[in-house]
Amino acid sequence: MADQMHWVLQFLFPAKSLREQREQIVGTFENLRRQIPLLYAVALVNLVGMHVATNGDELRWLSPITLLSGILLGRMIYWIVFQKPIEDFAKIRRELIKMVVFTVILSFGFSIWAQSLITGYPDETMTILLYSVLAALGAAYGLASFPRAAVIPLLILGIPVAVRLFAMGNASMRGVAVSLVLVLLLVTWLLHEHGLALSRLVHGQIAIVRERNRAVVAELDAIKRADEDALSGLANRGRLVKEIEKSIVRGPISGGGSVLAICDLDGFKSANDTFGHAAGDAILREYAGRLTQSFGDQALVARLGGDEFAVFWPNGLPKEGLAAAAEKICSLASEPVEWENKELIVGASCGVTEAGPFSWSESEFFRQADSALYKAKASKRGTWHLYDLPQFEADQRRTKIETLILSGAAIDEMEIHFQPIFEIETEAPVFAEALARWNSLDLGLVTPDEFIRVAEDLGEIDRLNESLFEKAVSIATHWPEDLSLSFNLSAVQLGRSAASERIIRIVEKHGMAPQRIQFEVTETAILADLGFAERELKKLSDHGFIIALDDFGSGYASVAYLRELSFDTIKLDGSLLENVLESERSRQILLGLVNLCHAAGAKCVAEHVETNEQLQIAQAMGCDFVQGYCLGKPSTSEAMLETLGLGGEPSPFKLRRLSNAS
Repeated sequence: MADQMHWVLQFLFPAKSLREQREQIVGTFENLRRQIPLLYAVALVNLVGMHVATNGDELRWLSPITLLSGILLGRMIYWIVFQKPIEDFAKIRRELIKMVVFTVILSFGFSIWAQSLITGYPDETMTILLYSVLAALGAAYGLASFPRAAVIPLLILGIPVAVRLFAMGNASMRGVAVSLVLVLLLVTWLLHEHGLALSRLVHGQIAIVRERNRAVVAELDAIKRADEDALSGLANRGRLVKEIEKSIVRGPISGGGSVLAICDLDGFKSANDTFGHAAGDAILREYAGRLTQSFGDQALVARLGGDEFAVFWPNGLPKEGLAAAAEKICSLASEPVEWENKELIVGASCGVTEAGPFSWSESEFFRQADSALYKAKASKRGTWHLYDLPQFEADQRRTKIETLILSGAAIDEMEIHFQPIFEIETEAPVFAEALARWNSLDLGLVTPDEFIRVAEDLGEIDRLNESLFEKAVSIATHWPEDLSLSFNLSAVQLGRSAASERIIRIVEKHGMAPQRIQFEVTETAILADLGFAERELKKLSDHGFIIALDDFGSGYASVAYLRELSFDTIKLDGSLLENVLESERSRQILLGLVNLCHAAGAKCVAEHVETNEQLQIAQAMGCDFVQGYCLGKPSTSEAMLETLGLGGEPSPFKLRRLSNAS
């Protein structure tokens, strides 16, 4: 039965696909709902007209013609008034097939009746022909939206009448019959073309819908890709930013607003470099899955890029819930990741912030979480930190420092203080180390640790340090010839191209002899790029400047530098003198380092000499120079010269005098 139904539908609705056939059926039914009443009206009018033309002017009640007319009239009223759109596709198919069957029966009935009337009323043949043709054409027109069904009345009703006329032998009748056949064939061909046009229309509509759907799918896919991290399947930074902009809730200073946690993986780079990117990707996917499983039902989990992730709670968290969530974020990373029979170990640090009165913008909210992460990593890896008011105040202070440095106001406010360095053998000051001091009108005292780090982060350390150096040189030119300037070069400055040339130009501008200037460089400065640092230091050394290695003994690779680079002076880190009075081991280490400096052909400076006892030990260990608070605190040039007795009449300053005064 199903096969027969399929064959019937394929014949009535020829299509390239089931979907196209379905669209044809549904569209045909919708059109026929408005056209079927016309089919019944045409049949009714021609039925009554043919009866009246052959049987008289009156219709008898309860006659077959009257009953058939009533059925046609009832069906017409039903389709006009009661037939509503049908959603059930199976019911639509049944209705259309019933319609075809009824059309076949009606056409056969009308055809047989017309043939019998021609036999019974030969004088009314042309009238019967007229009504038959009108009935056939009218029915075909009424079924025009259903071309295969519209052909039925033409073939069953029209063609037999034409054949009957042709068989009568009358030449005029034959002419009429031929003309009628041609007209019917023409109408049949028009219906066929109409059917093809309908099929093409449906096919085109399906293609348009398919293309529209493809475009919609492509757009949705593009939106998904735009909002989704390809590797982890999490939301990406863009999606997180949009979600924060849409959902952020700012609470009071006591808390309660939206919560944002940003974390990154400690040790990820090592694992990625050791085992390759495939291992790194495995770690990222695994950690993303753990975050989603733990927080995905209550928060938006996102990957910001690299090994950095974020979790956003729009509705916030209670204090205990916030702490538990932050600890969970860190602990999730500590569980080993299984990859190719290996256990990959990483950790996570996390910064958390709550949206409050200080989160005046979404970008500031994001920045605060980043700042909390930075502080967590600076304190101890694998921990978390909650952004608080003191940190906000510290960040505001940093922002003001940045503004003052970028505007140049910081350089204008900074002063150069100097701390003397004494030669032990002559007991005379031979160098004065330049130290920047900044007492800001807006911020108060700003320590070097603060502004140097900010200047390096801003990329302004070159300009800042060169300006300070020029200030120091301009002051040092007025010192006695036997007092030289010692100046620190930053790691960033030493790594800049043509740094040595700019330094030389500053010195030449002020006419100071290079032999009266010592440059101090730290292990960090050299470590940045050993080859480049070596070339720049050699340029300075060749020009006559004195080169000193600062903070020797505090790093990990300082001894190696003594083999690679040549230094005139080595300044021992102040920590080496901290417990030399109590520890024999410390004294032996100090003695060994002093001997190492001399073996490398350099003179040795003991820094941070705070007491007479430390001074005496430094002298006993063979140090060449000493520097520290017990010998002279940083002060302005005028104060230093006055303290040293170099401001007026020559008055040689001796170490014994200061040590005795202490």
